Amino acid sequence: MHIMLSSLLVVAGLLAPVLGADQSVKEGSKTDEPLQIIRTVNVSYPPKLLQDFVDAGEVSIMVLVSAEGQLMDWMVIGYSQALFAQEVLEVLPRWKFIPAYHHGKAIPTRVELKFSFKNSAFIRVLPSDTGILARQKIDMKTAGYSSFICWPDELDQPLDAKGEIAPMPPDQLGAKGKGGQVVVEYLVDAEGKVRMPIIISAEEEAFANSVLLAISQWRYEIPRHQGLPVITRVRHQFTFTPVSR
Repeated sequence: MHIMLSSLLVVAGLLAPVLGADQSVKEGSKTDEPLQIIRTVNVSYPPKLLQDFVDAGEVSIMVLVSAEGQLMDWMVIGYSQALFAQEVLEVLPRWKFIPAYHHGKAIPTRVELKFSFKNSAFIRVLPSDTGILARQKIDMKTAGYSSFICWPDELDQPLDAKGEIAPMPPDQLGAKGKGGQVVVEYLVDAEGKVRMPIIISAEEEAFANSVLLAISQWRYEIPRHQGLPVITRVRHQFTFTPVSR
């Protein structure tokens, strides 16, 4: 099972790679392709900020897109002005997505979209090869930018699980005599909920599905940085061992 984790940078009215609403991709031509976004609704500059002489700003949104191209989940992970985030959240659910492809197969994708607003420019999305959390540390130095995502070791207290349900063992999944490992990565939001899990690696698809089902019910104490609720990223490895007969 392959799931793509990537970053896109949105700088000052359309997204790249972006297709017009009347464009399409030929199914037989895909091998390895990144997620593509069809911007069906424009992002506008908030009039209130223009009135307040705010002429630039940034918003970072994490999204999860299924292998079918459906927007499954999204969350704000940073912004310079709340009104910029509100504008993006208003239009994002109305955009359309063409899923990423790996070896010709559509795959789920978790992507960071970074929107840079300038009142004299339009918005576009460019690939960014800087890691999500690494870039957040840079962004936190930007005047007025609030970042809501932290490394686990930056939390006031180690992440504390309130409830963890173990995935079903191999024998109950019809994989008798077989074992294997699954590595999953997910975000814990500012309410302690597991969000946007992605499978990094899995030796059996049934094991991966079992892990995703289990962690969807996990809950944590609210992660905090300097006393404030934040979002953090967790990577977890599960080892499936068959019951000895």
